[in-house]
Amino acid sequence: MTGFDSIQVRFQHTTDNKSPLANTRVVPFVESYLEILKSVIEDVRTDYFWFFSNFVDVSDFDFDFIPEQHESTQIHVWYNQNTNKEGNLLLIPTSAFKQQIKQIKFLRDYEDINYHEDHRIAYNKIEKVLFDLEDPYDSYNKSSNFYKWMINKDLKEIQTPDFYPSFWEDEKIYSWGKTKDIMLVPSRSGIDQFYDIDRQVHFDYEYSIRPMDIVFISYDEPSAEVRFNELKKRFPRAKWSKGVSGQTLAYRTAADLSSTDYFFAVFPKLEVVDTFEFDFQPDRMKNPCHYIFNCKNPVNGLVYGHGAVLLYNKKLVRETVNPGLDFTLSAAHDWVPELSAINHFNETPWLAWRTAFREVIKLLNNPTTVENQFRLKKWCTIGEGKNGEWSLKGAMDADAYHKHYGSNHEKLMLSYDWKWLKEHYDTKYKDSVR
Repeated sequence: MTGFDSIQVRFQHTTDNKSPLANTRVVPFVESYLEILKSVIEDVRTDYFWFFSNFVDVSDFDFDFIPEQHESTQIHVWYNQNTNKEGNLLLIPTSAFKQQIKQIKFLRDYEDINYHEDHRIAYNKIEKVLFDLEDPYDSYNKSSNFYKWMINKDLKEIQTPDFYPSFWEDEKIYSWGKTKDIMLVPSRSGIDQFYDIDRQVHFDYEYSIRPMDIVFISYDEPSAEVRFNELKKRFPRAKWSKGVSGQTLAYRTAADLSSTDYFFAVFPKLEVVDTFEFDFQPDRMKNPCHYIFNCKNPVNGLVYGHGAVLLYNKKLVRETVNPGLDFTLSAAHDWVPELSAINHFNETPWLAWRTAFREVIKLLNNPTTVENQFRLKKWCTIGEGKNGEWSLKGAMDADAYHKHYGSNHEKLMLSYDWKWLKEHYDTKYKDSVR
């Protein structure tokens, strides 16, 4: 073998392929190959030096290679057909590299590179980890490999791309396809979402995307059957959870009906708009959360997440055992600025009152913001159309109740209970039309 110096970069959490060269300096991977080369180049004493990583098996490689005279300033890079060409086994001309190192940011910036495809080079296999969409990080954190293929369990039979990560820049996360159900992710500890990895590269890739289930959740709404039939006609995959007493149990029951990791929740008061197709997909790179769409209020004209179609994360639904005033907001959540429905909560005096009472209690309990105050003013001053006056009564009753019990969480939580709400309404309006 040649007497050139050699540098082997050692990565943790991967099989350590020992260098076959006697004069090898082993250095840990830090930041990028380029940063490592900058730190070791002055210690090289030979005209050329080998540079390779411990995840590359080079035991069958011919290290007797000597460049021809016309190749004397070239960097020679060896790769196999199933990896990228960025270079994990290189022969580098010491003097020429020193001259260019200040102008180089990436391997490709070097003036003259000679690439060699070589089947004798074997790379450590990257572990394939199947993840549940409701919590990809559970599977991710169980594996400590230096990189791992993260594959949605619905695509467990799919062929992973012929690809190996590049280490000439900071570590990156690679993703494939419209929904990023295929990801190549470096090992990190303590991340809340894949977006915490700053550098990201995305590639096109075709695969089937499973739509999320739709669950219609009703309790005592008179229009439930009509609305469900309308929904079922347009979206045959819709399922119906009916008559479950208690909001928390109702959501858990709906989650049990779903066979997908997320499910759309639709309520009897909603007229789903024609443009809403139930085709939204949760962000695979983001922390697991519920998604809240927009909804239009026909009584006061507000358009925001109140009463809207929701996309629930099943794991979070099951883990929300003791919610606050709002079940959805009691777990991680995000807002999607897409109109999902018109909220016909004003079909009866009772429903109009109940809906307004609960929403105003929640708004009064939220932090004081310009947006929050704007919504409160609308609820408390505008009551147009059918049963609009009952919406106003519910809002004003909630305001009075909150003034009296605003510091008593237990009293405020009574508004979460349908039965208590009905008793409160009946007691106050027993002589009124319901």
